[in-house]
Order: sequence, then C-alpha cells, then structure tokens
Amino acid sequence: MSPTCNPHLHISAFKQEFSALYGMGGLADLAMSGDAALAASAYDRAIKLYSAAIDLDYATDTIFSNRCKATLEKKLWDEALMDTQMVRWYLSFLSLAYCDDT
Repeated sequence: MSPTCNPHLHISAFKQEFSALYGMGGLADLAMSGDAALAASAYDRAIKLYSAAIDLDYATDTIFSNRCKATLEKKLWDEALMDTQMVRWYLSFLSLAYCDDT
C-alpha cells in the first residue's frame, strides 16, 4: 500500500490537526454539539459529530448510545446494532475493571 493511500496516515493527520485547533476541550465540544444536534432532530449532523469524537479516541458508552439513537431515527439498523454492541462492551469492560480494582 502506498503512503498516499494509507488511511491510517489520513486519520493521524486529522487527529493532529483537530488537536492543534481545538485541544481536548474541543473533543467535549464535539460530544455536546452532537447532543444538541440529536435534540434538534438533526440526525445526520449528530452522527457525524459523534463519529468524529469516536474517531478521535474520545469514545464513551454515552457517545455510542447517542449515536445509536441517531442511527435508529435514520433507520440505519446495522449501524445502530454495532453501536449497541459497543455500549455493551464498554459497560462490561468497566465492570471488569471495577472488579479487578477491588
């Protein structure tokens, strides 16, 4: 695979550019903007904002859950199912981490 076709290079460049422009506070803003878009029934925008947060390694069970709500409203069943599976994974991972910590 040539370097110009490597998707990981493009994602890395996107992360660096976003971090330089917005810093970590920008990631929280992405999630809040996604929440506002979801509340306004702007489902396409909400999906894009939540997806950007996930792509930038700011994924949480809440972000996956909210993106799931938006994809359900768009009747994107497969995408919604994947997000519900991620929510279940996060919650089980947190439970396991809690058990290991005690």
